[in-house]
Amino acid sequence: MRLKWLELPWIKKPEGLSVSGPGSGEACSDGNSNGKSEKENLMPHLTQPTQKAPVRSAREVPSFQVDLSPMENIYREAGIMNPRRGYSINKVVEMLHSEHIRELSKEMKRAAVLMALETAGIPIDQVQNDAKARQGALDSHEAEQRKRVEAEWARKAEEVIQIQAELESIKAHYMARIGRNMEGVAREKATFANWLTLKQQERQSIADAVELCLKSPVSEPASAPPSDVSMVKVSAKTV
Repeated sequence: MRLKWLELPWIKKPEGLSVSGPGSGEACSDGNSNGKSEKENLMPHLTQPTQKAPVRSAREVPSFQVDLSPMENIYREAGIMNPRRGYSINKVVEMLHSEHIRELSKEMKRAAVLMALETAGIPIDQVQNDAKARQGALDSHEAEQRKRVEAEWARKAEEVIQIQAELESIKAHYMARIGRNMEGVAREKATFANWLTLKQQERQSIADAVELCLKSPVSEPASAPPSDVSMVKVSAKTV
């Protein structure tokens, strides 16, 4: 059983410390190595266009970027380095996710992890301290970011309340303007209706006057009444 655990991949190939840093072999270049002529170096304003500041729209809302750093960056900023032979708590997590013991029971997983640490000569306290340090770094980063975002959220909430108050004020202002316009239109309509009534009366008066000014139509001549002489003649004949 012990020989089987020794054949696991993380025991065969223990990881060493990895130190990253700027390379010491970087070449330095003088001012003229970039291909610029002496004239260009003396007059940079003629060769390099001036960059204008971006113009922000009045409707643009300033954004707030939450600094949610990757886990490795958080560990690095907290000063947590890879422990001896690379056996950090992350190495144990990697072991537990390995296909060799992923399907084993909890007790078998514990036995495998302890066997691997013992074989590599890694104290358990070292792994436990590394786990506590990483958890503390994560909690500290969370508390810092939570403080920042909650302050920003509170400021945004106050800004929303202020915007809503401004919106209500603007709405009341324009509703008053709309009301005044509607009242003005109603008055103008009533005035125009009265004028139309007067105008109709005026037209009718003019039409009546024009009708009286016209000549009367020509009628047929009426028969003349009988004279007295004719009446006397008629009377004599009857006698």
